[in-house]
Amino acid sequence: MSAADDPLLQPFQIKQLTLRNRVMSSAHEPAYGDEGMPKERYRLYHAEKAKGGLGLTMTAGSAVVSPDSPQAFGNLHAYSDEIVPWIQQLTEAIHEHGCAAMIQITHLGRRTGWNKADWLPLVAPSPIREPAHRAFPKEAEDWDIERIIADYADAAERMQHGGMDGIEIESYGHLFDAFWSPATNLRTDEYGGSFENRMRFGTRVLTGIRERVGPDFIVGLRMAVEERVPGGLTRDDGLQILSYLEGRGLIDFVNVIRGHIETDVALSDVIPIHGMRSAPYDIGADETESAGTSDDVFDNGFD
Repeated sequence: MSAADDPLLQPFQIKQLTLRNRVMSSAHEPAYGDEGMPKERYRLYHAEKAKGGLGLTMTAGSAVVSPDSPQAFGNLHAYSDEIVPWIQQLTEAIHEHGCAAMIQITHLGRRTGWNKADWLPLVAPSPIREPAHRAFPKEAEDWDIERIIADYADAAERMQHGGMDGIEIESYGHLFDAFWSPATNLRTDEYGGSFENRMRFGTRVLTGIRERVGPDFIVGLRMAVEERVPGGLTRDDGLQILSYLEGRGLIDFVNVIRGHIETDVALSDVIPIHGMRSAPYDIGADETESAGTSDDVFDNGFD
């Protein structure tokens, strides 16, 4: 097969952005940040990826939007205005080689430790402990929710000012999607219970981001369409969520995984380690079979 016939090497359109091919590096955290900023080492890392011919490199894994989401993996500080000039230098270095640049943002929720940074209490929809990090989060109160919604919009605007082509919201195992899942959301207020209530936080976050960055900036999700955890989101639930968000014009793409990450064993199904086959996610696999996704798969579900 010639390069001209290879689907992976054909251009790919997301709104006004044309990727030169369909090969991307998905978001991951190399721990190259310097005091929460993507300085020289971080910039050179992604510039080399761009130089190698990628269509898109998704930076950060993930950049945190709030101070009460202390870094757990060397995450970048998207909550600080100080990051904007560093993001500008990063995107310019990537664009110089004809590659698109996006960044993944998040609030880690319960997936971190309380004894970091300012020692602020962790927040989650409900006070359910994550086995991997073992911290007990507090139930997010009204003022926490309002603040974090604004933090997401602020962070998205910073990334836009930094020249990013778009953002991706981390939506598996973190705060954003924890409101969706019956396994992590036991609330009885307007953010829990019914499907519409469980969607309320994410809808408000995406609406706030869109109001801040405008209609042309690209906003997408990296999400688990099926959690494969007792009481969690089923495949039908995931498709219902995507239909709900896409129907309201809140997202431009979805980067799909399957599984959950609340234990290290489960995480290895989602992000395969050395010695595992590179793409263990098999949509036709038996429900009891271990399945996940490679770390470089980008499924765009919507135009």
